[in-house]
Amino acid sequence: MKKLTVILLALLMVALEICIASCQTSPPANTDPSETAADTVQQQTETDAGTETEKLTLNVPDDLDLGGDTITFLVIDGNFNGAAWESQDIYQEEDSTDPIASAVYRRNKYLEDKYHATIAQVEQTSTGAVAKKAINSGSDEYQVLMCDTKSTLSLVQSCLLRDLNSLEGLDMTQPWWDQNLVKNCSICGKLFFATGDISIMDNDATWVMMFNKKMISDFDLESPYDLVRNNKWTFDKMFEMMQKVHSDENGNGKVDYDEDKFGFVTHNSSLGAFYYAAGLQVIEKDADDMPIFPEQNAEYVNLVLDKSIQLWTDKTITWSADRDGYGAVELQEIFQDGRGLFLGEVMQLVFRLREMDIDFGLIPFPKYDSEQKNYGHFVHQTTALLSIPVSCKNIEKIAPFVEAMAYESMYTVTEAYYETALKGKYFRDPESREMLPIILSSRTFDLGSTHMFDWGGIASIFTSLLSKGSNAYASSYKKKIKAARTRLQKDVEKILKQT
Repeated sequence: MKKLTVILLALLMVALEICIASCQTSPPANTDPSETAADTVQQQTETDAGTETEKLTLNVPDDLDLGGDTITFLVIDGNFNGAAWESQDIYQEEDSTDPIASAVYRRNKYLEDKYHATIAQVEQTSTGAVAKKAINSGSDEYQVLMCDTKSTLSLVQSCLLRDLNSLEGLDMTQPWWDQNLVKNCSICGKLFFATGDISIMDNDATWVMMFNKKMISDFDLESPYDLVRNNKWTFDKMFEMMQKVHSDENGNGKVDYDEDKFGFVTHNSSLGAFYYAAGLQVIEKDADDMPIFPEQNAEYVNLVLDKSIQLWTDKTITWSADRDGYGAVELQEIFQDGRGLFLGEVMQLVFRLREMDIDFGLIPFPKYDSEQKNYGHFVHQTTALLSIPVSCKNIEKIAPFVEAMAYESMYTVTEAYYETALKGKYFRDPESREMLPIILSSRTFDLGSTHMFDWGGIASIFTSLLSKGSNAYASSYKKKIKAARTRLQKDVEKILKQT
């Protein structure tokens, strides 16, 4: 077995530790130098050099036989959010020279032959609406759903999804399921959606930071890689570097996206990225796995807001596509033209930048300060989440088949995504590959985020204040928290009662 699997297993163990640490909402405690990002990189290097291991055990009966049945997945089409987000990890009609498409095809062929089944998919733009109609009619048209985040959550609130933790044949504690999501998104022990090796969408939708290597050299700036290794990659350091490169190239005193140079180019989604980068989280869990709003350390959140405002509000330094009335095309154009030092976007953009002449690197979003223990990242709502509708009738066979599919994906699809596509074809230096484990092991799935339930608009407080340049967090939180807790309680009670 290739060494990649060893790396992935190590990352999953790290992710569990980070998941626990990320639940704190007070300023992160001082850390010992042995716990810095540099050591994380060193541990990754040692793991990378480790010995090969045997494949993990799959607890699905070898004699599982679907009798030629078709398992139909409802997936996202290219009209949902552009062709880049069209499903490609569930079904491929034929083998391909593309490593990911080939891995999907080979995985499916193996599963179909072994379990006497056929894998099919139906692509839709509005997967949530299509799924609701089918489920409410009692139709077993779709056995497995791969809807976008918002659609999946709507199905949860409508009590139309099965509890994955209760299904015989599924083991959500296994490493081929993302344990960060399993821990953070369960509700009183029930889990209605998941992701992991069965899909690459959660990787594509991870919000990351890229930097222009030529501008680093031209302006004689510190290496972002070294800053990460030495635990010096912080909000303050990022702002310091941004200030040194931005310029009004034509001297007209206006912000011109097609001529000026910027320290940071991004979308408005980076408003929330600063929140998670600082180690904050909206929802925690009590001893009974009940989602709760913790007592927020408003003083710390205000400090995070102050530094985030500094990074965000000066339009001559930071250019946001949607804030300034443009889109992804113009954002990509600025970075490709070499006029943006840092770029905040989803990982998927790495694929779209493969023809870029100027070299770029990948790094985590910065920490609030060097005292913070871990980096923090979120997964954008464009990701697809796996769920099984209550209308699925042959569940005693569908559940173990899905488990087998996730398991085999660890050794096929994930390997192709990391080793061939990202590490081999699109990243241009070993340092970016070194940063990838740090990013993916520090992701969080937050039930209360703006990308998930955002109960009572609590998660929106930070992003709204940041967009306005205000740090009035305490008073804003106080106005909304009572209604938010009521909304959370009602939602949870309904979900638990009807599932």
